[in-house]
Amino acid sequence: MNKIYTSIQYVLMSLFMCQLSYGALPIIPIEIEIQETTITSIPGSMSPYLKTNASGITTLNWLEPTSNGYALKFSQYKKTWGENKLIASGDNWFINWADFPSVTHINDGNYAAHLLIRSGSERYAYDTHISLSRDSGDTWSKSTLINLDGTPTEHGFASLYKDKNDLGVIYLDGRKMINEMTDDPNDTGMTLRALSINNDQVIISEQIIDGLVCECCQTDIALSNKGPVGIYRNRDENEIRDIYVTQKIDAKWTKGKPVYNDNWKISGCPVNGPSIHAVNNEITIGWFTAAENSPVIKIAKSFDDAISFEKPVLIGLNNAVGHLNITVDAYNNTWVIWHKKLTSGSVAVMLSKLNYKEKYIHEMIIDDTGSVPRYSVPQIAYHDNEIIIAWTYRKISDANTRGENRETFIKTATLNSKEL
Repeated sequence: MNKIYTSIQYVLMSLFMCQLSYGALPIIPIEIEIQETTITSIPGSMSPYLKTNASGITTLNWLEPTSNGYALKFSQYKKTWGENKLIASGDNWFINWADFPSVTHINDGNYAAHLLIRSGSERYAYDTHISLSRDSGDTWSKSTLINLDGTPTEHGFASLYKDKNDLGVIYLDGRKMINEMTDDPNDTGMTLRALSINNDQVIISEQIIDGLVCECCQTDIALSNKGPVGIYRNRDENEIRDIYVTQKIDAKWTKGKPVYNDNWKISGCPVNGPSIHAVNNEITIGWFTAAENSPVIKIAKSFDDAISFEKPVLIGLNNAVGHLNITVDAYNNTWVIWHKKLTSGSVAVMLSKLNYKEKYIHEMIIDDTGSVPRYSVPQIAYHDNEIIIAWTYRKISDANTRGENRETFIKTATLNSKEL
């Protein structure tokens, strides 16, 4: 492990005030040691996805290049990363910084993973496939296609969750986007769909949650006292693209409703999805918006199972790029990992801690070396008083790779949340 000390890594952040419903919050530099860990040394590794499941098991999965394609691997965290296990590999996968595979723990030794496989020659023609493991990830089933429409369109941005004893999925489905254009975007728009899969990999239920949503923003899902809570970026007929929340109640997903009315009008997808965390009936949601030309990250809490949300806290006002993920520790502090635009034009990986009770924000730079790919999605999770983070960075190589990606790597690090 390499120790990174505040004296070298952390830059004193300029203090500024965020105007909130309960007043102004100062930003205080974090002075805490983090420890870097190695998950893989394969050049071209990318797309980490980090998750602490309701069971308390934390996993990290990522993509590694092979001689003729890519492999999906994962590891479980137990104070250090365990064995790197292979889930699947292929030469016809859809590989993209914004849409990437995931792994989730269901129960006992049962895990589920999703991956993206091309369905045609069109640039965004790909399908979502599900694979299951019954032996803690040692072996995996042949993958099952979940979208059965047969169209060469986008099917991705999936979020997996434990649906009682089955696997639940919400995902973006572009089957309508091959229709002839009309005056109504509902005729040709992206949809948000849900389904459940049993242990035999049979689809047992399906539902359209929303018939018109943003085309390529990540979805996310968490489990509250009342069941699954999903979030996504909506799109209406006037091109307003705000974050919506939906819940699965009595086996049906509810109609989506806005978390907060930013009224961000943008004619194309910002490729900047939300993140959610749930504990009992408390829901925390983080998202990026650039409404009124003011890019910012917002954090909002609900204390009544997503029925209502308090006015959001602002992070990174006017310099946020977004691409955020959140987690919440045992003391109800919200931790946010996100991208910030620097004055040099490069992008830094930032870590912010929102102390909701005492009303202030701690903040630090994780990586401001200029080696952070502008478009990647850093990850964060909470595990037994540790904050775990993972991100993609770039190391320029002199080797002739003929256009192949051999420059990106994955970094992971941990810090003790109780020290701050």
